[in-house]
Amino acid sequence: MPLEPGQLPVTPIPLTPDVGHAYGEPVLVGGSDLLASTATLVSYVSDQGPRTVLHARVNEDAEAKLLEALNISPEMVPTQVEQQVTGRLPIDEQHNVAEKIITAAKSVNHHIANGTLTAGGATPGTTAVKIDAAEMAIEGLADDLGDASPVEQAMLDHYVAQFQAVQHAISAGTPVDHVTPFLHDGTAMVTVMVPALPSEAFGGAAVAALRDATRIKPTLDAHTGQASWGGARTTSVLGKEYAIDLGDGYQAVYRPYSLNDPATTEYSLRGRLEVIAPAGEGRVPDVVRRLGQLNLANRPMTRDEGEYSYLAANVIAQSLGERAEVAAAQVTGDHIEDMVRQEIFHERAHQAVGMSDLQLATFAKDIQLEAHTRALPAKVQVLRDAVAKATGFTDGAALASSPGYDPAPRRSAGWLAWTRFDVGNTADKLKATVAGRSLTHSTSFAGLKAMLATGVLASTERRATMGTSTGIGKSEDADKLTGGASSVFLRVRQSSSLTDEPALVWDQPDRLLARADYYGANADTFGVINPAKAGQYAKAPLTRDPFKIATFSNASNEVMFADGIDLLGAEGPSRILCKNTAQRDEIKALLHGKSVASIAGKPIEEVVTLCST
Repeated sequence: MPLEPGQLPVTPIPLTPDVGHAYGEPVLVGGSDLLASTATLVSYVSDQGPRTVLHARVNEDAEAKLLEALNISPEMVPTQVEQQVTGRLPIDEQHNVAEKIITAAKSVNHHIANGTLTAGGATPGTTAVKIDAAEMAIEGLADDLGDASPVEQAMLDHYVAQFQAVQHAISAGTPVDHVTPFLHDGTAMVTVMVPALPSEAFGGAAVAALRDATRIKPTLDAHTGQASWGGARTTSVLGKEYAIDLGDGYQAVYRPYSLNDPATTEYSLRGRLEVIAPAGEGRVPDVVRRLGQLNLANRPMTRDEGEYSYLAANVIAQSLGERAEVAAAQVTGDHIEDMVRQEIFHERAHQAVGMSDLQLATFAKDIQLEAHTRALPAKVQVLRDAVAKATGFTDGAALASSPGYDPAPRRSAGWLAWTRFDVGNTADKLKATVAGRSLTHSTSFAGLKAMLATGVLASTERRATMGTSTGIGKSEDADKLTGGASSVFLRVRQSSSLTDEPALVWDQPDRLLARADYYGANADTFGVINPAKAGQYAKAPLTRDPFKIATFSNASNEVMFADGIDLLGAEGPSRILCKNTAQRDEIKALLHGKSVASIAGKPIEEVVTLCST
């Protein structure tokens, strides 16, 4: 039976996103379990084949049911599995043993060449630290391996021998030969760390262990923009997370709101979720389905849901949540869904007879999902009518027929953004208000090249998933604490008095201000949205009003856009400023090498220009 138009997916789920595409493929997932109902699917290059990871952020209201899906384990334990390996073994990449021995070897060779390390002499302090780190990595690897397989024992022996060569170089005062990672090609028994199954585990639930928070640690080719990942993770993260075994080689990592105190942990990490597939093609549909194991919606968003999400985004953007009619509509919508759920339960109650606990849990989930789907058309109509009245329209039909009403998401690189109908309906007025003003993002020349190599201006959190080196942003660590790390920062400037350093410039700010996911402040607030840090950073009130933002005058004002901006598409900058002709020619060559002839309809010869032009 063909689907009704409202039940068609907004974004179909691809089998495999473009491999190595750093910012990935965005999809809208049904329901409201995920923030903005959005997930990004990235297929990283790896020696074992494409490594697909779903990146998303769970809504705080959905955390309770996610945690109900977990068997909490007290520890992670090593287990051996057979898998095809081409390159480094998974546990090797987790411990970064080769990298630490290579770092130590380079330090030894450097000091020998400079004459600051001689036979029988003292080891320089910085070198000693690196030697200790390499030795600890080998010891940690040996501990985790336990009863190592033959291939793993060969790997361990390889690294012990290389480390001994470094130690010999120190005592003899002779340079170390080239240090290489251990590589294997073929099937092997390999050790992976998984949560231990607790004795009181309940059937069908995923097993999870609490640990110190980590971040995925891909690498990014600075020239091609291709992202690779072999399983390594960054460990210097303030917070806690659950490592979750979903079975069949699938894993998840979740950073709970409830265990990460906003006062002491990285606010922008709270609620972030990764679902990680085993290497291989065609994993994406199963990665999305695995969300169901975490009690989260796991199917593509329908068009009816898309309109509801569009309205919800406009409620936030236009600060309509406290309007009585809107608040009442949201309560009414919940009641409608509850009534539909009860109707379905009564229709199917007889089917539950004789079901096991696991079957009953699945039965209940299916009823909840169908109730949500059946209730949506009515919920959309109720909310649309309420939003219409709150914004001066006679009813929902009048709002829907207005020129600015567009309940289809706009793609911006690896994420999706809804638009604001109030901006669309006052486009001429906003264009007049921003006349003579630009939105700008200043950077270094190295930063400019890195952005254009990937094609995106990405937030600190997004850059971490892409493999971009740290230090590109001006206050990355502070922004993680304030919550600003989830957004990119622009400033409002007079178009006639712009920076003399490399920068991205939008001379028509209204193109970006049509989005529904920004906020701003007429001061430098580090993008603070963390209430626990507001007293320290909130030097001016936040606003989502585009007309107020257009008149910002403080030199340190900031406008934050969620996730990032597509630099090569319709949201691309009007100008890319370079300090000299050499920089300009290099940027043009970079763009030509990516087959980019124009940005936002403007030839790159006109876009890429000098600061003084």
